[in-house]
Amino acid sequence: MGNDLYRRTFRRGLFDFHAGEAVPEVELNVAEYVAAAARAGMQTITFMTKDAFGNSYFGTKIGHKNARVKGDMLAEAIQEARKHGIDIIAYYNVGLNSHVAAANPDYRQRTADQKPITEAFGYYDLLCMNSPYRDHVYAQFREIAENYPVSGFFFDITYVWSNCCHCEYCSSLYKSKYGQPIPQSPAPGTPELKRWQSFQRDIRYQFLRDAAACIKGINPDLLIGWNHAGDPRFGQVEADRHADYFTSEFHPPHYAYGSLLARWKRSFRKPFELMMPSEMGSWGEWTVAPAATLRTTAAIAVANGGSISYGHVAYPSGFLKGRVPDAVMEAIGESNEWVRSLEPWLEGAESVPIVAVLYSIAGKRVLEASALPSPGDDPHLQGLHRILTEGHIHFDIIDEEALLSQLSRYRLLILPDQAYLSDEAETCIRDFVRAGGRLVASNRTSLYDADGTRKSDFGLADVLGIGFTEVSRYSVSYVYPIDAAIAGSIPDMPILLKDTAQKTLRIEAREGATVLAKFTDPALEAKTFRHVYHQHAHPAFPTPFPAVVSHSYGSGASLYFAGPIESAFWRTGSPWLRTLYLNGLNELDPDPLVKVEAPISVEVSVMRQSSRLVVHLTNVREDKAAGSKTFIEEIAPVTNIRVSVKTSAERVYIAPDNTELPFEKEEGRIRFVVAEVGLHAAVVIEGADL
Repeated sequence: MGNDLYRRTFRRGLFDFHAGEAVPEVELNVAEYVAAAARAGMQTITFMTKDAFGNSYFGTKIGHKNARVKGDMLAEAIQEARKHGIDIIAYYNVGLNSHVAAANPDYRQRTADQKPITEAFGYYDLLCMNSPYRDHVYAQFREIAENYPVSGFFFDITYVWSNCCHCEYCSSLYKSKYGQPIPQSPAPGTPELKRWQSFQRDIRYQFLRDAAACIKGINPDLLIGWNHAGDPRFGQVEADRHADYFTSEFHPPHYAYGSLLARWKRSFRKPFELMMPSEMGSWGEWTVAPAATLRTTAAIAVANGGSISYGHVAYPSGFLKGRVPDAVMEAIGESNEWVRSLEPWLEGAESVPIVAVLYSIAGKRVLEASALPSPGDDPHLQGLHRILTEGHIHFDIIDEEALLSQLSRYRLLILPDQAYLSDEAETCIRDFVRAGGRLVASNRTSLYDADGTRKSDFGLADVLGIGFTEVSRYSVSYVYPIDAAIAGSIPDMPILLKDTAQKTLRIEAREGATVLAKFTDPALEAKTFRHVYHQHAHPAFPTPFPAVVSHSYGSGASLYFAGPIESAFWRTGSPWLRTLYLNGLNELDPDPLVKVEAPISVEVSVMRQSSRLVVHLTNVREDKAAGSKTFIEEIAPVTNIRVSVKTSAERVYIAPDNTELPFEKEEGRIRFVVAEVGLHAAVVIEGADL
């Protein structure tokens, strides 16, 4: 069966002990630390074996052992952890190693002008995974795997720096592969840039593939994972296939991003953890975050099908040396106790396939290699995530491979500005809608080919009922008029749609399509020498061009937004754009499987365990204070959450305290009201057939 540790455990710790040798002493009371971790409810500890300086914390004969540390810290930790039933995962910092860098300057990652990366993250020497340094790393992996009974490995800093690597080893490999010198500064939109980006991905992919093979060759049951495995921003799905579990870190105040990560990771059906420093926002702050902040991150992780790992560190020297502060362990323990109480309703739970959001890695790479707008923060995906969570819609984020193999399981598919879709993907989507599926698409979806060139028309023009005309000449557009079918509470006036990176599209509605809104143009294109008011000009000229179009296709239907509505919402936070989007979804699918009426702070996740559903209601409001991070210090409850689910039911209750919820059955649905939700409520529906 293999090692199922990460499928049956939910409470983790990362002992992030980058102590270095700059202080005169480095101490850790291992027995006391592990006992405290056990009291705090940790089931696994990702324990430091090699830090960012290049210092080892085990009995290595190959690497540099921290000169300030006495004994074999890893061996002690394993011995103590066994007493408490805790599994140890070996943390290994791959890319950073000042000892090896000093002795082997040719191993350093280098920019095009041959400057070595000597201050990565402000301090550290960064080495190349294509250089012979990889042999040094693999040798240390073998030392640990052969001599220490760890349960797995966690690799950190397996990164290729921006505009790297141009070391002699990468230069030689590039030339042998492509028959030409490594490019110095490839231009966007050229085949040269596409090759260069592929080469950069391969550096990391080949290292991780071979690292997994090295360790699995010694013990196939050892779990392998690394930071940002299963991360959409990295989008390195080839490497991710070699990971046994996925990990990404997320930090206050970006709580919503943890939910986005979880919805992507769970679609690959591998166990995953979200990792958060227990400190105030990031690593090395030496001050604990509020307990409510830690509980919030745990709720986001487990409600979406994952586990939570809290980073923590002992003071290596000084009057508090050798221990993790009690306040840190108490805050972690409080959060873990809450997770432990929910575990019977978390084990083996899988997301119910209702709505799928496509995030095509192939499309991402086409945009990255082109001169087209491709912001690094993925505003279309983040904006859509926020729209859907604030609209209480349960959804998964899937890649193209899952689309081709699993789309038929879903009821509705959303394509947020998916500029490039393969022929196979377009055929799959066309068949899905023809068979009765619902489709939402926006902006450039299916308008570009594999080399980043705009096509004469949308690849899905027949499904969407539209035709491409041109790109707007204006940097902003206004949506007006809006049909009553999707207007709802939107003010009766032109609504700004603005994304500084992208303009709206001029399209035509084909026969049989319905125009639900049109664009209004501004009075003029604002310039420093010609403008109205402070930013952009006011709406002035109605156009014939549709902004929102609905269309029936086969047994299904589609809805199309002719502009970057998701990214515009992400950039501006306009509640009217959110309302427009959600009203459009309701028009497309007026009888969804799950309906929730709640304040926008409540996120919904619907999970299945055998014959029961667990509806997670997580109440998180993401705020920012001027000039600083913000933390959740207290939870503001929300009341009278109305839920309707198209399912049968034998019993409805709130876990873990088994509080019965009265419910009504009506027209194939059950309806109930959750009187109050603090941070989280898990509503269990026994006997569900959804």
